[in-house]
Amino acid sequence: MFASGHRPHLTPYQRMSESPAARQWYVEATRLVGRAERTMLVVAEAELPAENAGQWLTAEFADAAQDCRDALELMLDVHGSSSFAAANPLQRYWRDVAVGSRHRVLSPYLAIEFYGQALTAGEKP
Repeated sequence: MFASGHRPHLTPYQRMSESPAARQWYVEATRLVGRAERTMLVVAEAELPAENAGQWLTAEFADAAQDCRDALELMLDVHGSSSFAAANPLQRYWRDVAVGSRHRVLSPYLAIEFYGQALTAGEKP
């Protein structure tokens, strides 16, 4: 996006990289992707007891997926509605992450459910 020469509409800037706000959102998106990557590396290296692994992993996976979704949303907002054009790579990334992050293993709803069960040692409400 920044290398494309895309001009931010309704601003005096000729390139997206000249805009302090666009750079800030780019940094934030990069930070979110980095955090998702670090989370997945921690998960990959973790040695967890089998009885708690599912609950913990689901929560970590859901957090990483949400970070990726949030990063893409920032880039889509900065780039504008042309981000959704079929030829724009952002549209494809958005679609793939939006669909993939809704897999049940990445579900924030299930992560909260499982994590709550683990914290309460399976007690029923």
